[in-house]
Amino acid sequence: MNRSDMDTIAAFSTPPGVSGLAVFRISGPQAGSICDRLFVPYGESPVRPSLMQGYTLAPGIWGGIDEVVLACFRAPHSYTGEDLYEVSCHGGRAVRQAILDSAVAAGCRPAGPGEFTRRAFINGKMDLSSAEAVMDLIGAQAERQAQVAFRQLRGGISRTVRKRVDQLYGALAHLEMLLNWDEEEERSQDRAALILELREAADELGRLSDTFVSGRVIREGLAVVIAGSPNVGKSSILNALAGRDRAIVSPIPGTTRDTVEIDLTLDGYLIHLTDTAGLTHESHDPIEREGIARAERALEEADLILWVLSPPLPEPAIRQKEEARIRSLIEEGQPLLLILGKDDLRPSLPPEEDPAAYAAEHFPQTPVLAWSQRQEEDLERLRAVLVGFIEEGGLKADKRREKRPAGPIGEGESHEILTHARHKAAIDQAVNLVEQAKQDLEKGLSFDLIAITLKEALTELSAITGDDVSETLIEEIFGRFCIGK
Repeated sequence: MNRSDMDTIAAFSTPPGVSGLAVFRISGPQAGSICDRLFVPYGESPVRPSLMQGYTLAPGIWGGIDEVVLACFRAPHSYTGEDLYEVSCHGGRAVRQAILDSAVAAGCRPAGPGEFTRRAFINGKMDLSSAEAVMDLIGAQAERQAQVAFRQLRGGISRTVRKRVDQLYGALAHLEMLLNWDEEEERSQDRAALILELREAADELGRLSDTFVSGRVIREGLAVVIAGSPNVGKSSILNALAGRDRAIVSPIPGTTRDTVEIDLTLDGYLIHLTDTAGLTHESHDPIEREGIARAERALEEADLILWVLSPPLPEPAIRQKEEARIRSLIEEGQPLLLILGKDDLRPSLPPEEDPAAYAAEHFPQTPVLAWSQRQEEDLERLRAVLVGFIEEGGLKADKRREKRPAGPIGEGESHEILTHARHKAAIDQAVNLVEQAKQDLEKGLSFDLIAITLKEALTELSAITGDDVSETLIEEIFGRFCIGK
């Protein structure tokens, strides 16, 4: 805690702009006395704000500016752990600015980004991972994002990590006890018991780390890029998934000259969908060439690529470029699904023009999905593939989409999901250190060296919850927050 953490701070928690109502917050040691000077309650027996009991609502006038309602949240039973007052006022710009100015003139300091939540962390109202989940919950655009953020806000990740911290502290205590024994008293079963304990801790932490693949996608949204040669039906797929005509569709090659981006939700998951300009062909048009360059950048950032093959297949020279590009993406480890477009035309196609036969010959190991915009079941299968990719971390093109509500994300330790790269990096480092300690035990190295390694692992895990964290990291995390939260 530094000196600024003792100031009384104030800020609007509702975003800028005009609204019917807005919420203004004041938190800190002088919050009550400041509200005494500015708030005039209605009623025959007015209660001064500093004498209000927790959660009391009182209508009145704020500094002669506006009719407001004042709510009092007494320490320690408040969001920040301090005395905190919330003013519900009208949401016009002039009113908001006047209320903020009056509070500052009375002794408040304008709050910085995330300063209310920072105080909640400092005062022990929440740990660091729960504090990070606050902004995830605020920024959630889809139901699954909100569910995962809410579980983390309620301490899901913290409980899972602390369970392993307790386990490692138990192993460390065992080591400290063994250090007080003479070497002659060492028993093989002591090392064996410690090895088992560390193996379990490393395995459980490793499983938690593995959830980041899906967790990152849930938190950030799945980036899906639709790619392929010109005029193969990419925009039609985007429009079908969006449920509206978002991209222009025409039989003229090069209709899409720039990336078209939309966000949609499937089964509660956020999908970032990008339609790209036609690739694998030469163009002298500078606008079209810029569109192709943007398409290539989108491919590099994609979580999943839907590459569309439709009849008529391109001429041999273009086809070779397309094959080379698809192979290069696969070799780079990019998840790629071949969409065999215009599937309703297959019965009338000669074998050399059939995308299914072409894909089977040139990309036999690559997942494929038949597609026709005339078949509603094809759209359902494509939606199922996207949802399955998020939930299972891979492609299952033959999957059928089950109609089900977006229920809560799992229960219990095995269902906690990592969504922050910071958490994953700390856990991965802890796993490496625990594995090293286990191997050192197996090699018969001294207990004091193994204890040092375990302490380093505990330091990594403590950075997740904030039990042992630098001021620099705290400033970095809370600096990403919005003002007023």
